[in-house]
Amino acid sequence: MNVSSRCDGLFADINDTLYCSMYLEDQVVKRSLNDPLMTSNSIAAGTSIKGSASNELDSPGGIFVDVNLDLYVADCENNRVQLFQLGESNGITVAGSESLNPTITLNCPKGIILDSEKYLFIVDLGNSRIVGSSLNGFRCLVGCYGEGSQSNQLDYPFSFSFDHSGNMFITDTSNSRIQKFEYLEESCVDNSSKIKSMYSSLLTPNSSIYFQECSELSSYYEVIQMNVTVTGYYAFLINSEMKTMDACIYTNNFNPFDVSKNVLSHSRDSDNSGQFKITAALQTNMIYVVVITTSSRNLTGNVSIQVSGPNYIDFNRICEYLYCFNGESSAHIHHW
Repeated sequence: MNVSSRCDGLFADINDTLYCSMYLEDQVVKRSLNDPLMTSNSIAAGTSIKGSASNELDSPGGIFVDVNLDLYVADCENNRVQLFQLGESNGITVAGSESLNPTITLNCPKGIILDSEKYLFIVDLGNSRIVGSSLNGFRCLVGCYGEGSQSNQLDYPFSFSFDHSGNMFITDTSNSRIQKFEYLEESCVDNSSKIKSMYSSLLTPNSSIYFQECSELSSYYEVIQMNVTVTGYYAFLINSEMKTMDACIYTNNFNPFDVSKNVLSHSRDSDNSGQFKITAALQTNMIYVVVITTSSRNLTGNVSIQVSGPNYIDFNRICEYLYCFNGESSAHIHHW
């Protein structure tokens, strides 16, 4: 394949078609490896004009083509991952703040991998982390505590790969190293035998308020600090009579003026059933807060959090944010 500029991403699909994402040309081109003509490239995505429209790209990086020949592109400077279905020139945003059901905010996604169950894994370069999707939305997997050189941190990760055991290998560029993160089979653990904690509360007109996306639409929310005494995977089951609930787990603190900062895991009641789950790997000696809110304006009602994990979690409702009153808000904590 002859191209006019560098390829930041390469992928060969099941039909032996080679794809190249041209970072400087803002497009993805492809060529059949069975075609003897080295110059027989065709455009797979992008217009070669930098932009954020559905048919445009801005500095594309990693690419992935699934068995249906659908193309996924890490659209770095647009902070999104685009899906170009076979034969379509307009992409669908599947990850990033502009996606249909946004559960993650990205900062220059650079590498992407889709597994056999169509779960998406992303190198979020600007946030120095790896995120992955699940039934409950995206969550942080690696580098969830800010950039750095510790064993659980990354600094400018560029690409990654998995082995057959599910272990992850990451090029940790600014740390001049390749990091291996072993796969933990959390799905094989019997949740019925895990210790469970419970938190219940009530969102009222006296609850804290923040304004979504800097608009005039305000939502009630509550911030609860968690004390974790045993490192491990924890599953949070959210139940509420309010049908459009969101929940986020943050490291260190929650900033209502920048709700994407410090996000460890996020999920929402996408089917309006009044129940959904959020999972996270939590460590001891770390500060975590969980924020519960609604994606609809000014909804009030009961909400409860049931946590399954290797040990109890202690909850402490905190009131240090916008418009926080004691009023009618109440929180009851007990263990099972």
